[in-house]
Amino acid sequence: MEPETYRHMAAVEESHWWFKGRRRIVTAALQRLLGDFNPDCRILELGCGVGGNLEMLSRFGRVDAVEPDAWAAGKSREKGCATVLQGALPDLLPEDLAPAYDLIAMLDVLEHIDDAPGALAAIHGRIVHNGRLLLTVPAYPWMYGDHDRRHHHLRRYTRSTLRAELCGAGFDICFMGHFNLLLLPPAVLVRLAQRYTPFLKGDDEARGATGPANAVLNAVFALEAPLATRIPLPAGLSILAVARPV
Repeated sequence: MEPETYRHMAAVEESHWWFKGRRRIVTAALQRLLGDFNPDCRILELGCGVGGNLEMLSRFGRVDAVEPDAWAAGKSREKGCATVLQGALPDLLPEDLAPAYDLIAMLDVLEHIDDAPGALAAIHGRIVHNGRLLLTVPAYPWMYGDHDRRHHHLRRYTRSTLRAELCGAGFDICFMGHFNLLLLPPAVLVRLAQRYTPFLKGDDEARGATGPANAVLNAVFALEAPLATRIPLPAGLSILAVARPV
């Protein structure tokens, strides 16, 4: 991503409705997978950005993290929640990582990687027997727009394309469903406006980032947290998948 994008994330990631909502969804999934904190549970976050997920992940076990951008990796280290190393998938993972992990998390990372199948194949051998891969990706290729270009997204996913990449890398799908369903209709309208009018151009994260709009969007997104990891929602702006290596 561009340097200013990392700096914007560092400024808003704690309070922005999107990041808070995704953390709720991921927390609910981890509670179902891992239960309470276990000091023997080894967790790896790949593509940790500026570290907004590290405190959440550290509630469940000991966390390592990898981030390709040096400035973002430094911000992540400041959180004090994880050992943060610089590296990248699929071929530049740090040598100092543990041989294998109980959980690997990739939260809106796979869409940034040119060789996504190669990245998943590289991860496969780093998960223990009965361990899990948890990932989120943006949904619907037809919604690709200004936000995706600004964040250097190479693609958006459908459930079928994500399933094909995971299964092709040797994973079995334990759970897959959408989330951010309630905000899908207004997001579609924004994408249409961006595509066919001169209005609402730019980064979606900048809209509703503060004030009453942020509070309203946060409250709407929060309504999904009890359901999104129990019932595979058929639609939504993102996809959550949990997989195990076979």
